[in-house]
Amino acid sequence: MYTAIDHQITLDLGNRNCRRLYKAAHEGTPLVKRAAEPLLEAADSRDRVLLSTGFPIVPPVAPETDGPLGTAVMAHALDSLGAEPVIVVEPMVEATMAILLDVLDCEAEIELVDPATASAESLLDRDDPGAVVAVEKPGRCADGSHRNMNGEAVSQHVSSVDALFERARDRGVPTVAVGDGGNEIGMGVAQSAVRKHVDHGETIACVTPVDHLVVAGVSNWGAYGIVGALSLLAGEPLLHTAQTERRLLAASLKAGCVDGVSGESVLSVDGIPNGVHEGVVSVLAESCGAALDGS
Repeated sequence: MYTAIDHQITLDLGNRNCRRLYKAAHEGTPLVKRAAEPLLEAADSRDRVLLSTGFPIVPPVAPETDGPLGTAVMAHALDSLGAEPVIVVEPMVEATMAILLDVLDCEAEIELVDPATASAESLLDRDDPGAVVAVEKPGRCADGSHRNMNGEAVSQHVSSVDALFERARDRGVPTVAVGDGGNEIGMGVAQSAVRKHVDHGETIACVTPVDHLVVAGVSNWGAYGIVGALSLLAGEPLLHTAQTERRLLAASLKAGCVDGVSGESVLSVDGIPNGVHEGVVSVLAESCGAALDGS
């Protein structure tokens, strides 16, 4: 079932060669299972889990719809399992996360990091987390910048959390990341494949690795896949419904998000219509539900 989830979330409708990146990240065990296991351990220990997201689309300088939805759904699942999720985002993403958490009736804490001044690294000392997670979060490139898929720098809009993940790994805190294009935190695990198989890969490849990388066709799907794996490991359904997926996307647009491909405020993610995302959620939820019923 974990392998089936991996295969579903790597449906490459955006033609980004994500299956090539998946192959580079895969080490035998399904990616979603490897990512979910330390998160369940953190939840069982009632630990805090730091989750970061938010990729700026320039223009119009707004967060994209890919990332926040998956982060909110994962935070809700972790909260249901006993963890204390803390959402680490720039002020630009605060309203989005607040409204998404409200849709899910999740009271996760939101921690703001300012691109100009704040260091997310200090959160390790304050929160002593059981795990650190990134979902569609810009990652540092070889030249120290953060770039979009076209190779354009977006560093001035991003609060670098690369050091947070680097220091977490140094301390033995499990690090998990989800990405779909190669320029996100965690893709350091697959950077050679990014350089070879992704447009502008030599420029945009993220060099920051994590312990457990999940590659997906759309990063929200990767987060949902991890939640599906958590459902199987915990023995309880944790995924949302297609109807809730539509509500989440509509809420994110209300908060100012835009589609990451078109830059427009429309019911789509990465240029893919919302009906497809609802279908992915339905198949994941129904598949995991059937597996749980048969266990």
